[in-house]
Amino acid sequence: MRGAPPELNRRSFLVGSALAAGALAAGCGTGSDAGAGTFTAAFQGSGAGEGIDPGVNTLFIDEARMKSIYDGLFEVDGSMTPIPRLAESAEPNADGTRWRIALRDAAWHDGKKFTARDVLYTFSRVLGPADKRPFIAASSLDQVDLSGSRVIDDRTVEIALKRPSFEFLIALSVYGTKIVQDGAADFTRPVGTGPFVFESFEAGRQFTATANARYWDGAPSIRELRILSSEADARVNAVRGGEVDYADNLTPSAARTLEGRSDLTLTSTPGSGLYFFAMKTDRPPFDDPDVRRALMRMVDRRELVKVALEGQGEVSNDVFGKGSQYYSELPQHEYDPDEVGRLLRRAGVRDLAFDLFTAPVAYGFVEAARLFADQAAECGVRVNVVLGSKDSYYTDALETGHLTMGQSGPLPIPNHFASRLLTGSPQNRTKWSDPEFDALYATAQSTPTVEGRAAKYRRMHEILHDRGGFVFFGSTAWNTVGSSRFQQLPAAVPNSHTWARFDGVTGR
Repeated sequence: MRGAPPELNRRSFLVGSALAAGALAAGCGTGSDAGAGTFTAAFQGSGAGEGIDPGVNTLFIDEARMKSIYDGLFEVDGSMTPIPRLAESAEPNADGTRWRIALRDAAWHDGKKFTARDVLYTFSRVLGPADKRPFIAASSLDQVDLSGSRVIDDRTVEIALKRPSFEFLIALSVYGTKIVQDGAADFTRPVGTGPFVFESFEAGRQFTATANARYWDGAPSIRELRILSSEADARVNAVRGGEVDYADNLTPSAARTLEGRSDLTLTSTPGSGLYFFAMKTDRPPFDDPDVRRALMRMVDRRELVKVALEGQGEVSNDVFGKGSQYYSELPQHEYDPDEVGRLLRRAGVRDLAFDLFTAPVAYGFVEAARLFADQAAECGVRVNVVLGSKDSYYTDALETGHLTMGQSGPLPIPNHFASRLLTGSPQNRTKWSDPEFDALYATAQSTPTVEGRAAKYRRMHEILHDRGGFVFFGSTAWNTVGSSRFQQLPAAVPNSHTWARFDGVTGR
């Protein structure tokens, strides 16, 4: 990695040691005994920023661990549509202010029965006072009226809402809503209802769990799951050498080096990774909507996809969720230095200069930042690229600087709005706060028809496309590779139910 600070080099060494230890533990230089022993998966790591608290941790590697330990009431499929998990069914009343949820017959890893009380406790934890960080589902679930919600019986819970919502199932399927046990407060040794039982975790190194023989959805075939925290090159080398059985999120160039190998299964899932710039709209210069409009015309999206993303992607258009329900087709924003100049003059801005805060947390970030700085210079704007710590970047980027970068997997569009764009949203990277936008979201939730909600969401997209803080410049495929000794390896868009799930993996 070019320009990697000493801390990253040290972490790469530690990850390499973990991979080597895994190979020795598995025996004969292989990651596992197919269909019976240990299955080892490597994901992009983030050092001390990793965690195993389902209420607060949001990295892709965090989610992979959460999926093994916990279940949600609902999760989303590849089209971002909710599907039941710990819930068997859910029905609203006539005005969308109460939902009755029937629960599955499931058990916690410690043998206790899963009940409706666990659901209410989870909601109270998410909606209660934040500890060190805001709970990530707090804005999605803030419509829940805890005082009016009640346990009907062990397997039935009724959720009261403060305002009507006919899309409450989406709120129940988002990050941060996995169900925790009633009274749980210590997540250093988590107890869940999921397919694997927690054994150990060391941030930036590895996580281990063993098969839950009593799992309600069927016991996993593999006895032990290990998830390693690993840099991009280490993941490729480890899967190529047989030290791990699965590697997630490979760069296009890395994927090409593995094509044609009979011992590996390579999968590329399109439309999976959405790249963006995020303007802080609460501070100069991006508190001016004309400056934000100018930046949208300052970005040559086609060049960024061609160069920074190695041509392995599609141009985006500052509208989130292509291919998902409620996506809005709007006119493509084009690179236009003349329009940039006109908008900046209208804003009364001269000699515009700002910092772009980024880090090598995903392939192409640093290259895209530097290429964008060149594009801005052609428009008479000076962009200073500032590199942050890879291990703390996503936390730092919430508050730091004028312009930051990010990558998102697919989400239901209403969830994207609620978690990132409503006033006070915990993942509001653009610090967006717009009364019209907030009101439209609330109205959409209370609208009983899909067509009526779609009209409100389109207007929200139009507002963001015109003067929002996100610039979505490209989407990429998600590349994964696994040992051909296994079947049913996960291959799906990130954030969907089947992504990074290993309970279905079997040996050939």
